[in-house]
Amino acid sequence: MIKSVLDIVLTLTFAIAIFFGLPKALSYFLKTSTPIAAITSGSMWPVLKQNDLILIKKIEDTSKIAVGDIVVYKNENGFTVHRVVRKLTDKLITRGDANNVDDSPIAYNQVEGKVLGTKTGPVRLPFLGKISTLLQQLHHDRGVTVVNPVENNND
Repeated sequence: MIKSVLDIVLTLTFAIAIFFGLPKALSYFLKTSTPIAAITSGSMWPVLKQNDLILIKKIEDTSKIAVGDIVVYKNENGFTVHRVVRKLTDKLITRGDANNVDDSPIAYNQVEGKVLGTKTGPVRLPFLGKISTLLQQLHHDRGVTVVNPVENNND
């Protein structure tokens, strides 16, 4: 009996450590305060799907942003995850892959980071974004603000 209670306590402790420690570790390694994002719309379909969880890496040098990169940027509605379609001298033009219209130009300093990817595409964890979204809603309903939630607000 004591062994099973101890097993449950250790398992819960481990789960809590991962839940709270993983974002901190990712922040350190990816060099950003927003290392994880939940995709909340279909604007990046089929590459990123609604409820995907993505990893975001800080861009140290904005001159390294390339056409085709999927970036996360801050705007008046929160955060947006879209692909760079054009680079201007002082602005970027982005668009969701499923959208027909470009987004309004953004300044380079609005870019929070780039979606972590491999040669085959972005790293995404299907459906895990739903958990993040539900937890965010739970915190919001209880009057707690979740710091730095990254959402794809442009459809």
